Amino acid sequence: MEPVINKPKILLIEDDIDLAELTLTYLSKQGFELTHAGSAQEVLALPSDSVFDLIICDIMLPDQDGFSLFAKLQARYRCVIIFMTARDGQHDQIKGLDLGASDYLVKPINPELLVARIKANLRKPQAEVASNIIKLHDLTIDYAQQQLTIQGEQKQITTQEFSLLWIFANHHSKILSREFLFEQYVGRPYDGLDRAVDLKVSRLRKKIDSYQISGLTIKTVHGKGYLFNYHPRTQPIPPNKNQGD
Repeated sequence: MEPVINKPKILLIEDDIDLAELTLTYLSKQGFELTHAGSAQEVLALPSDSVFDLIICDIMLPDQDGFSLFAKLQARYRCVIIFMTARDGQHDQIKGLDLGASDYLVKPINPELLVARIKANLRKPQAEVASNIIKLHDLTIDYAQQQLTIQGEQKQITTQEFSLLWIFANHHSKILSREFLFEQYVGRPYDGLDRAVDLKVSRLRKKIDSYQISGLTIKTVHGKGYLFNYHPRTQPIPPNKNQGD
């Protein structure tokens, strides 16, 4: 009896039906198991227990751009995510990779090259993307349980606060602009006027400060955005000594 070989499961998010059908047909013949969604709404309507090994996501979707959808995909599936889009500008490519995408492919792409890039990305260490849990020192953020634990103690946190904290934790020690946070948190491009994110960050910062955990901060970087850090002090600071002592 031959062993059963599990086919890698791929979610294709593509609103161009003709292109989607061609891609689905070709990749199926290459031994992949495919699921298709034509919009962000269709993705979010997929069964909660859906599991994928890799996601191919277009950026120009009809209801939400792929950049702003990325955080939801990353949090929900924690698998390899590739952008495949006609947007070939350097800024877009840098933005996509900075978000955390494993690859950025520009349409049109040779089918054989697409398969090669898929296989290369599937070979990457899965430990980086397989868990719904983020650990920073003795801080643990469990997305599935919507729980925050620090120094072994579970902290009270609202759903909205948790969603924002999850974005920060996924980009620990990186400055996140207001535009980036707005797109990731609200799910649409920043209009330059809405200050909802600033209010949410302020509330989350007060909650973080109330924990009184040394080294756990959300700092405002003027003109750039916000920086989430957790660097617990591991050694006591020696007392100050006067030069003459």
